[in-house]
Amino acid sequence: MPDGTGTTGTTGTTGTTGTTGTTGATTPWYQGVAGVDNEMVGHWTNRGWHTKTAPEVAVEATKAWKGAEHLVGIPADQVLRVPKDIKDEAGWKALWTRLGKPAEAKEYDFSGVKFSDGTALDDGFSNFMREKSFALNLPKDTATALTQEFAKYLDEAEKTETTEKASKLAEQKAMLKKNWGPNEAANLLIAQRTAGAIEAKLGLETGALASSALEGIIGYDKVMEFFRFIGTVIGEDKFITSDAPGAKGVMTRDQAIAKKAELKSDKLWVKAHQEGSKAHFREMWMLDNLINGTAIELPEKYRS
Repeated sequence: MPDGTGTTGTTGTTGTTGTTGTTGATTPWYQGVAGVDNEMVGHWTNRGWHTKTAPEVAVEATKAWKGAEHLVGIPADQVLRVPKDIKDEAGWKALWTRLGKPAEAKEYDFSGVKFSDGTALDDGFSNFMREKSFALNLPKDTATALTQEFAKYLDEAEKTETTEKASKLAEQKAMLKKNWGPNEAANLLIAQRTAGAIEAKLGLETGALASSALEGIIGYDKVMEFFRFIGTVIGEDKFITSDAPGAKGVMTRDQAIAKKAELKSDKLWVKAHQEGSKAHFREMWMLDNLINGTAIELPEKYRS
């Protein structure tokens, strides 16, 4: 048993962290150790080591060393200090700047980012990416790489949409072909002629109605059937319907051939056609399309 005359603290009567004298007072473990100065004591105190035993301090110091060991020898300009306070704006700004964030959003350069066809990004998209990259504290290289990936995504999305539209259009054309049967060529002429007349009246480009607005809403097959129906109401089918007894309706190919031969033998009709009559030209144009199974567009000067 210790006699209380100054044996080490680990075997003293109190079991405290330091040595224990006759009065039972605790003596810091570092007291009397050579080389200890006030700076060291302050450091130990800040870490909470001044109240621990020497073995405990050895363990804590080893842990701290192992945590910092990988930083030993690294230049100061290669070490990043992360702010402890999330509200430390100056500290975080300095950190993001060190990581490559530019001083202003306009410094992000996306001029090298292209779509797959080689076209550059539009200004709106570029400005959007600059603003978001700056708000997210992205380094320049990271922002450029991300923007390129977005451009790639947009390319793929457009290709997918184009493919889906083409597939849907093919299905609708097949359905229209089935519904119109042998009258497909004639009905197509009526529909196209009607659409052309409406477009001309509205000052729209040829094909604007069928290929954009209406087609996107109700589908190609329904658009063309709509124009065919309107065409029969306003008389756009007058040149391609048969007036032969028992053969009312759209002309067959054979009837179109016979009608063309009949017109070419009519000297007055031929004269009017040669003199540029729009009505006579349109009649021959429709007959030729019926005969050839085509839908060649009517020249602008012969419309209306």
